[in-house]
Amino acid sequence: MFTMFKLVDAYLGLRLGADLSTAPQDHVIVVESPRRLAAEPSYGYVHALWWLWFADGRSVISAPPGTGAAVLHVVSAVRDEGALTCPEIAAALRSIVDSLRARANLPTTNRVLHSRIFACHRQTLRPEPPGICQRLEDASIPAADGLNLPAHCFPHGTVYGVVVNGRVVSVAYAHRTGAMQDEVADVGVETAEGYRRRGYARAAVAAVVSDYVRRGGEAVYSCAPTNAASIATAKSVGFVAYAQSMVLAASS
Repeated sequence: MFTMFKLVDAYLGLRLGADLSTAPQDHVIVVESPRRLAAEPSYGYVHALWWLWFADGRSVISAPPGTGAAVLHVVSAVRDEGALTCPEIAAALRSIVDSLRARANLPTTNRVLHSRIFACHRQTLRPEPPGICQRLEDASIPAADGLNLPAHCFPHGTVYGVVVNGRVVSVAYAHRTGAMQDEVADVGVETAEGYRRRGYARAAVAAVVSDYVRRGGEAVYSCAPTNAASIATAKSVGFVAYAQSMVLAASS
């Protein structure tokens, strides 16, 4: 079912360093990628190890060069996605990654990040009434207090905002990741405090996704597993469960 998101598969495969179309179901594979040594564009931190467990049973770990065999040994007996939140497994993987990074005089990992990933395309996208959002080409419309406009997406990125009383109160955008960024919207969204729970985030996210879908693209959306409001926003737009993620993060 979830291989229907072929563009999202290709996009995340590029970032992982793996061909997801050949990944088997119910079996963890480990690939080594030099991308695990540098910060991901638009995110600002290093995905020093990145593990995705897909909703259809595929499971891929992207590890730094030279660590694949040791990582595979740690996860060789893993059979389900619960391993992504197992503290003992995370500790064992961090030991492998941090040892390599220390030898290379790189900062060791400083946190473990968990997220749920959702995907959307033409068949799943729900229609959104027009008029509530507008495309933002620059930062000429000021943001509401506490809201950060995605400056890295101006002027060539895809940014939509909800403007109330002359200020942007909610904004959604496609991250500029350098990988298939014109085909897959890697969606970020932020709403100013005091303007939440009004449907603004949903409208802004839907506008970004619709922009890509009209051009034959797809979209991906991630958030913390405990962020019920963000998950509800994604599902209301038409995103469906795609994968669970665990990242060993490090400073760049």
